[in-house]
Amino acid sequence: MEKTNEIVDILTSNQRKELSDILEVVQTEADIVKKDYEDNPSNMESGSVVVVHENSSLLQDEKENLSDIAWDIKPRSRGNTDE
Repeated sequence: MEKTNEIVDILTSNQRKELSDILEVVQTEADIVKKDYEDNPSNMESGSVVVVHENSSLLQDEKENLSDIAWDIKPRSRGNTDE
């Protein structure tokens, strides 16, 4: 924590304000994600995982559905060593 205080101490008042504003936005987004998860919990026990690449069109077009571009990858069974 001491290192963080040293960094904050060298910031100008404008930089501190900007950092504070950014932190507020990040906290608000985190609260929204937490609330959404509480209202719509995922079933991680199902083994389903959704990975979205940072350049995915899903992030650009809110009307696009995951089902429009996704495919299902079946994991190999533990006993099957054939590729």
